[in-house]
Order: sequence, then structure tokens, then C-alpha cells
Amino acid sequence: MALILVIDDQSSIRTILAMVLEDLGHEVKLAEDGQKGIELFEGSGDFGLVITDINMPNKNGNEVARHIRKARRSTIPVVAITGFPQEADTELFDDMIIKPFKLEKLRITVARLIDRGFPEKVSFLQSS
Repeated sequence: MALILVIDDQSSIRTILAMVLEDLGHEVKLAEDGQKGIELFEGSGDFGLVITDINMPNKNGNEVARHIRKARRSTIPVVAITGFPQEADTELFDDMIIKPFKLEKLRITVARLIDRGFPEKVSFLQSS
């Protein structure tokens, strides 16, 4: 399956995401802020997907996504997971999951972006 980077400053969200993604057969790397997420992205191999919170210390999710988009591997899908969708620069993300979220939305998003490739962007404000 894929190597997935999860960046979120809430440990409970990181734990839930890691459990679900590992149950789906993916390997997961975790970072507790944007700067650490960028460092992992640069040093930990080929990620198939990045999931990042928007509001975090030491670089927010928009900054993380912007860094990934400028990197050599700019085709990696990036998903925002946030309780504040109005703060996301939607042009930087392939999808958005709004907190609180249903695990099924996470599963569908991951399947669409990793397992089947990602066609056109979907409506970012759908929370189901």
C-alpha cells in the first residue's frame, strides 16, 4: 500500500488517523506540527499521500501544502483535515475533511486519492 504522512497538533486525531490508515494496510508517519511534517516529508522517502491540519504551530497546513507543491514531488496528493475550512487555501489541496469527521469520509478519500488515482477535485465543503 502507501506511505502516508499525517500532520496534526492534536495527538488524539493523529492516533485515530494512524489506526484507521494502518487498518487499511498503509504505513503511517506522524508529525505534531507543520515544521516537523516538512522535515519528515523531506527525509522519509516517497509519500503517497499527505494529510495535514490547517491550524498548527510552527507552520500551518497551508504552508505545508505550499512546500509540498513546490517540491520535486509536487504530484503527491495533499488533504486538509480541519475544523476551520474557511482558513484553507483550497487551491493547494486535493480534498478536505472537515472536523469532526466520519471515518467513512477518510476511507473514501484515501481510496480515491491513493488506490484509484485522483481525477478532478471534489467539493471541499462536503463533510459526509
